Amino acid sequence: MIFMAREMTARFRHLFPHGKFRWVLIAVSLIGAAISVSELLVMKLFTTLVLHEGEFDRSLLIWAIVGFFLFFIVTRVGQFLQRNYRVKALARALRMVGKERTSKEETREWAMAFELTNFVSQGTQLIAILAFFLLLNPYIAIINVLILIIILQVLSSIFRKQLEVHAQLNTPGPGKGVKPWQRHGARIRAAETGGLASGAGMLILMAALLYLSINGDITHSNTLVIFLGARLQNSVINSASQSLMRYARFNSENVTNNDET
Repeated sequence: MIFMAREMTARFRHLFPHGKFRWVLIAVSLIGAAISVSELLVMKLFTTLVLHEGEFDRSLLIWAIVGFFLFFIVTRVGQFLQRNYRVKALARALRMVGKERTSKEETREWAMAFELTNFVSQGTQLIAILAFFLLLNPYIAIINVLILIIILQVLSSIFRKQLEVHAQLNTPGPGKGVKPWQRHGARIRAAETGGLASGAGMLILMAALLYLSINGDITHSNTLVIFLGARLQNSVINSASQSLMRYARFNSENVTNNDET
């Protein structure tokens, strides 16, 4: 886990040496993560409206429903604007480096830049989900922390191995060409292995959630929100696994002619 964080941090600093644009990209990624995790607030509001509809005054219920739809629209529009602005921010940051690059090198840098900013956003999302779970139920939050530590350690181990695998694929021996399917196959297998680890962690979390719910240690509303939050977390980890393995593919200094985005 520490290896993964160090590798991504070092490459981020190398790719974006100018402090100003580095912080702009981090800010854009954090905004994207905040918008994504705000979906949990939308879920919480929705489940509260559905499960406690009869407890609301009629006029208050109408305002709550209007607020729910407005908040949902704001998050969708915010996500659209953030993702479009990220492309412009990356373009400015890469231009400021000011070094001559071939078309292939530029494509590779863009690919790595996207995966690095994705990783920052995904890491922030996981932290926000943990904080949200802590507010809803401390027991679930503690169990989730332990599960995440194990999953991230597994991802870090797979990531380290993928860096070695792609370094070998990019420097084949004399007369040994590397086929595109070998590169794509190695990346997909590694990413899906990370996804399996995430899925196993989600099953454990669901078992703990069911146990607490059956024992009455958590409300029905919070049970539903945590369930949806766990699905969001699983989706984030799956995306992070894919980002890490794509990054590993583009990380090697020598990219052969067989490389395809």
